[in-house]
Amino acid sequence: MKDKSIAAVMEKANEPLRMREFPIPEVKEGCVLVKTLASGVCGTDVHCWRGQVKMPLPMILGHESVGTIDKLGTGRSADSMGEPIAQGDRVFWVAGHPCGKCYGCVVLKDTTVCSGRRAYGTSYSCADYPYLAGGYSEYVFLTERSFLFKVPEAVPSEAAIAFGCGFPTAVKGFEVIGGVRPGTSVLIQGAGPVGLSCVVLAKLGGANPITVMGAPQARLEMARRLGADHAIDIAPLARPEDRVKKAREVAGEADLCIEASGFPGAVAEGVELVRANGRYLVMGVFSDLGPAPVNPSIIVRRNLKLFGSVFWEPRHLHEVLRLLALYNDRLKLEDAVSAKYALENATQALQDVEALKCVKAIISPCAA
Repeated sequence: MKDKSIAAVMEKANEPLRMREFPIPEVKEGCVLVKTLASGVCGTDVHCWRGQVKMPLPMILGHESVGTIDKLGTGRSADSMGEPIAQGDRVFWVAGHPCGKCYGCVVLKDTTVCSGRRAYGTSYSCADYPYLAGGYSEYVFLTERSFLFKVPEAVPSEAAIAFGCGFPTAVKGFEVIGGVRPGTSVLIQGAGPVGLSCVVLAKLGGANPITVMGAPQARLEMARRLGADHAIDIAPLARPEDRVKKAREVAGEADLCIEASGFPGAVAEGVELVRANGRYLVMGVFSDLGPAPVNPSIIVRRNLKLFGSVFWEPRHLHEVLRLLALYNDRLKLEDAVSAKYALENATQALQDVEALKCVKAIISPCAA
């Protein structure tokens, strides 16, 4: 086993990540040392890098990763579902760590609203033990509190990471709203990993038609391939009223509208696109990018049902891996990975994701 790991470190917002070397801690009881095969570059990583998310620095970014087990601490012989694991097995780990003692954890039984939640890649400074707490690193040190799941043998690593945290985020969001039924008309704002995951779930649920609004064309083509009936390019639609008009022309009003864009202004447009008694799910605007004006009269007069959904729990990642084992022969989500970067090019990866140059970008510190 190596005794050091190279990582790309964020020392200050808006500055290039620095390559630094860290000691690999002793793998104690219940802990796991993982060799990182692929770490997804999430839109939240870009917000973190731009200083839009409060976090301790220096930081190793990367909260959605797949890797191979390098070493298991004593007492750790199974994943979080009891599946036996051993050195060399591929695993996908859960980034978040709930506190287990706040109102959300204890009373609501919902760790996604934990007031003391911390997560790999967003909450732990690499200045502190165990140092290697983010996916932009050759190795990641998973503590005994970490949930992890074995990646099914039939699922390629790039398929598992293709939509990263976006897929379990979407699974949890669909759980919040009660899912879809055959014939439910769905409009999705945003064609990134969360939006594309929603296309998959809506299609599997029998929704029709499924309309996606977003950019660039490569993401819209992926949306069509995954089952979207309509894909609207918003690039030439500069004004909100133009986007609303185009969506109505193409798809009419939707039974369910999903905000998966990450832009606050999308919410004002979204409420105008939901039919009477319809549902609107907001889950893309995680980072606080400021307020957006919404006409509450529309919500009242149309009797709309509004839902918010944040993060996901271990069971949602487990469901994603089960779905991939069942359907990835048809979905081939690995095709969504359109850009791969070496660890030393992590800054370029962030820039390209910010510029929407990729369907999905991954950093491969230790690609097989």
